[in-house]
Amino acid sequence: MDYELITDDDYDTLPPEPEKRFAALEKICRRNMMEIISHETSQTFDSLVRTQYMTIVTAAAEELGIDGVQYINNFDSVSDDLQEFIRITTGVTAKIRLRNSSGRDALSVKLANRTKGLIEDQLTKLKTSVAESTLSEDKKLRLLGRIEEFRNELHKERLRFGVSLAVLASIGAMVGGGTAFLADAPNAISTITHLIGVDKESEDAEILRLEGPPKPKLIAGPVVPLKGSRLVLTDDDIPF
Repeated sequence: MDYELITDDDYDTLPPEPEKRFAALEKICRRNMMEIISHETSQTFDSLVRTQYMTIVTAAAEELGIDGVQYINNFDSVSDDLQEFIRITTGVTAKIRLRNSSGRDALSVKLANRTKGLIEDQLTKLKTSVAESTLSEDKKLRLLGRIEEFRNELHKERLRFGVSLAVLASIGAMVGGGTAFLADAPNAISTITHLIGVDKESEDAEILRLEGPPKPKLIAGPVVPLKGSRLVLTDDDIPF
């Protein structure tokens, strides 16, 4: 029986972001696996398809840097292995979808593709400066790791200010007082921060245009006690 859990065309249509790419790939492979396996297919064939599903998804997770996914081969049957694998993978993809949900956060921004490209240019300059610097190999590795950490945040659905600015500040602190090769690093960080700010201002302006200014909350007036209530003052209660 000729089959594919994921085709070349499917690969070509996957989202560019690593987390979304993984979630989409896993969904396609699982759906096709369920469609291929039926009461008419043999147990041997079913085991082969299930094994291929786990192999593809595990390899994709490793390639894309997705934590928490590992091949399961601990149980007495492939069916039991698959059940545990799907349980784990479902949890991983649920976290991914929550992180990449479209819910708007005031402390985040959806960057335009052009902005992401401009920021990537600055990150490339930073990486080149670090590689050509006279810093120790350990410090180079740590700096490159922080730059890559920022890149991962950059390509999420919405860039979170707290995470991204903390990483940029860390990079700035690490290159502070560095060699001449890193003289342009502060300019790159400043440019990145400016680009993020411009997109956030544009987003806020568009929200204001579509939704209008936030409505002021109504302030409740003073509570008027009901007649007969113990809170109502009588003439005898007035001290004059």
